[in-house]
Amino acid sequence: MPALRTAAVAVGIAALLWLRLDSGLVVAERAVPLVSLSLGALGVLFGVGAWAMRVGGYPERAPLLLGLAIGVGGYALVRLLPF
Repeated sequence: MPALRTAAVAVGIAALLWLRLDSGLVVAERAVPLVSLSLGALGVLFGVGAWAMRVGGYPERAPLLLGLAIGVGGYALVRLLPF
């Protein structure tokens, strides 16, 4: 069940980031590629938070933070690909 929750959060976050930054449906122009650096740093912070929750005795919070880390960090990596 935690793996399903992690995957759902990751897909949801990546979809929201695409909708807001790159789809052209919300804003006419795409976000600049430099945004990927900020998203990558945010993904690392969420990953560290997930680790800290698991080690610190709050394992029920780790799937949410891990999903955020995968969604944000994965989207940052995908934005760097030349499409």
